[in-house]
Amino acid sequence: MKRIITLITVAATLVSADQFNNLWYDGNAELSTYVLKEKRYGEMRDGVRIMVFVTEPLRLSTKIKPDSKIPDEEKIKVIKLNDLRKFVTGVYDYSAMTSVFAAVEEKPDIPQGSTVKVASTMQEWCGTVFDRMRRDGDAYQGVLYSYFESEGETTYAFKHQNSVESEDNLWLLVRELQGPILEIGESKQMRLIPSQWHIRKTHTDHRIVDATLRKERQTTLETAIGRKKAIVWSWTIDDAVTKVWVEAEYPHKILKFSEPDGSHGSISASVREPYWKLHRNKDLPLRKKLALPTDETL
Repeated sequence: MKRIITLITVAATLVSADQFNNLWYDGNAELSTYVLKEKRYGEMRDGVRIMVFVTEPLRLSTKIKPDSKIPDEEKIKVIKLNDLRKFVTGVYDYSAMTSVFAAVEEKPDIPQGSTVKVASTMQEWCGTVFDRMRRDGDAYQGVLYSYFESEGETTYAFKHQNSVESEDNLWLLVRELQGPILEIGESKQMRLIPSQWHIRKTHTDHRIVDATLRKERQTTLETAIGRKKAIVWSWTIDDAVTKVWVEAEYPHKILKFSEPDGSHGSISASVREPYWKLHRNKDLPLRKKLALPTDETL
């Protein structure tokens, strides 16, 4: 099995294809919620972060989910992370969502585990922003639509030649869902495109930066879902460090995180459910199980 070439290959037992497939193609998604403290406008805000992990196919030519069956050679299997952050700033609220699509299988010009597409939206009372970046041959092609005149409606592109990754994809990579990418104590130099949420918060340009990914150590955490053994991961861009505590046991759930601006969070609940079917009023109790507000408190 080939490993994504931006990361080091390790001599370790890989997760079996059956173990991966039996879990991630069981007809469910993993839904995890986090108590969120988000730094915005110089102050910490209370909020919730929701991470939804699920597999699906994309059409190779468009990197869009097909509405009908298509031949295997025309599609690529991906695992998707829908990453939502919701919090309030003063009188108005924020809703930000980033969708990351990582390759489950290798395809021409697309190594297993690598970023296939990243798309994000941000909604707040001042306006809406949409950002989308996808692999196209040997480049990432991006479009940005913003309510700010200085950003406007623009395009951007980066030649990647399989040497550049999206920072957003690290939230998937550190889970090592298809096998180890580093051994404990090891680190790897990387070239990253900063996360789209970071770009939005800082109003900085899309760019490529040097980074170091580290699989630091094992520890034990007391969490809302029990006492867990965890692996501490970090990635450093300049002097800014993001830390993520990942459950040691498969499927390596994300348990806790801290970000360079002081934003941080810890897991509050996690379930596997086919959420796209659970849209009736009788399904509302699942929101309580996930520590989410119900319609009465929105």
